[in-house]
Amino acid sequence: MKRALLLGLLFCVAATLVYAVPSSPTEVNVLGSSSRQLPQVSNGTISAQGGNITEVHINALSITKSWQGYFGNITGNIRLDDANNDTFYAWGNTTVSGEVYASRNDTISWTTINCTNATERTTEETYLGHVVADGDSITNTFNSTSHPSFFVGLVNVTEDSCFSTNAFVNGAAQSAEFYQMLLSDNESNVVYTTIIETASTGFNGQTVDFQLLVGENEHSGSEGPTTYYFFTELS
Repeated sequence: MKRALLLGLLFCVAATLVYAVPSSPTEVNVLGSSSRQLPQVSNGTISAQGGNITEVHINALSITKSWQGYFGNITGNIRLDDANNDTFYAWGNTTVSGEVYASRNDTISWTTINCTNATERTTEETYLGHVVADGDSITNTFNSTSHPSFFVGLVNVTEDSCFSTNAFVNGAAQSAEFYQMLLSDNESNVVYTTIIETASTGFNGQTVDFQLLVGENEHSGSEGPTTYYFFTELS
């Protein structure tokens, strides 16, 4: 399977200090196999009889070709290390908070990070093979600007300033947890961002620390998979 809608991850990370720029996790473990919606079994039968005209309402489902979901738990600690990663001191068993980031570019200019602007969102729309009117377009997905404030290194992303949405909880839409924000650096590299929600109930009822939605073009002629680079900033 080239792409799956949902992928469970366990992050084992060495935490960055507060206000240090986001860094790559020290380890990323994929738990189990990816999963996606199973094909629907036909359960709709209608009798046809010559001369009849019948009004029919059909409710159908379609798997998105533009989005990948990640979810899982994060473990980590705060360390005092030198440039050789020699540890002077470490603080273990800390409560994990911060953010998880994913980008198709592995060299993000974190000092220039900011909210994705309308032009950059349109460019990402094109990458995903969408037009704005598509039901699962990036414009219709990240259609809010409601989220808490947070820091990316020294950059303060102010409350309700970025295009945003929320991942589901228990299979239902909600607007209080699992915030998803669009960020970009000065090179217009889009960074999909979520705030860590330690030990919270996720989309499937499991207890997770994060859920992250990223764009992926699976439309005709653009078959994946797409490589995403993950970064974390723990505090």
